Amino acid sequence: MSTGDATYIKALNKRILLENIIEHQSISRIELSRLTGLNRSTVSSQINHMMEEQLIIERPSEVSYGGRKPILLQMNEAAGYTIGIDFDMPQTQIQIANLLGKPLANYQVQTEDEDVCKNIEKVIENVHDVLKKHRVSESPKGLTGIGIGIHGIVNNDHNIVFTPKVQWNNINMKEAFEKHFDIPIHIDNNANLTVYAEQVYHYPMEDLFSITMYSGIGLGILEGNDIYKGSQGFAGEIGHMIVERNGLQCSCGNKGCWELYASEHALKRTLKAKGYIKHSTDDFDLASIKDESIIEEYLDYMAVGLNNIINIFNPEIVIINSEFMHQHRHLLISLKKRLNSRMNNYQEIVTSSLGKEACSLGGVAISLKEYYGINSLNLSHYPYFDKVDKASIS
Repeated sequence: MSTGDATYIKALNKRILLENIIEHQSISRIELSRLTGLNRSTVSSQINHMMEEQLIIERPSEVSYGGRKPILLQMNEAAGYTIGIDFDMPQTQIQIANLLGKPLANYQVQTEDEDVCKNIEKVIENVHDVLKKHRVSESPKGLTGIGIGIHGIVNNDHNIVFTPKVQWNNINMKEAFEKHFDIPIHIDNNANLTVYAEQVYHYPMEDLFSITMYSGIGLGILEGNDIYKGSQGFAGEIGHMIVERNGLQCSCGNKGCWELYASEHALKRTLKAKGYIKHSTDDFDLASIKDESIIEEYLDYMAVGLNNIINIFNPEIVIINSEFMHQHRHLLISLKKRLNSRMNNYQEIVTSSLGKEACSLGGVAISLKEYYGINSLNLSHYPYFDKVDKASIS
């Protein structure tokens, strides 16, 4: 066997072991050998090496099976940190998590300046502040990666091609971050990171679809555990599917795009025009909307896009990431009734419980996946979302 073959096999075995240790939370060497099919000596050799790297720790089992309590292996979650960023206007999220993807704090940064360079500088400064606050440099591994979600088109080279919301064109944000952080920087469309967060934290399925419906609409697609991006990275811009010929003018250049009728921003724009709210950013009480046709028309437009997505992709589960729909989940019944084509075939439509934190959590998760060099990351058994610290940086 050549050195190259041996190195490849060693990396493959490490990946398999890491995936199983993470998924099972704590597991013995014997059980690892049984699950993976690797012999015990290979398992022990790999585990010893990862313990030297401080990635794995041992602890005695709390349960005895008649003899000595078995020694269990688990990830050393305190060994380092990762950062996920939802880069948006007028507010950007910075999520910090440990090496098991556990969210530790979510910081809000005001990014209201239209100058993208100033916003990038401000976010970088705040990331440094977060790292100091959590004393990241004192951990064995320090900061292991940063994942950044952008509300626009990001190509396969991680460059920002265009953001309809604030008209950013051809921005190399990755290079700006790499000047300050000597770690892998991953930049992707926010919908892509959102669907990855859903898979990692809640739905460990190889194929998954998630629709984000806030200021715009984006579709995140997972196919075989990989984010589907198309030939250049532009896949999933479903919000710019035309649903009204010669309809409202969109910043993308077309008219009648779906997100102008079915995003949360579109709903609030209608409510503002009807006098139910003063500003398009205001919250509202569904019970206060006396004109039922507003919500009915909104659901009609949502159904148009969903019908198209379901007919094209035939998904098992569709996740709708919408604060409005999650707060009013009873509306899913009305929405599903509108999906009455005999060609429609799906198992379930659900709302996301990750909400607006999904993108930054996806940034955390994608960074961890790359750091460990694994194919899949399954944290769905970890009870992470009972108490998450909410914080802000001025």
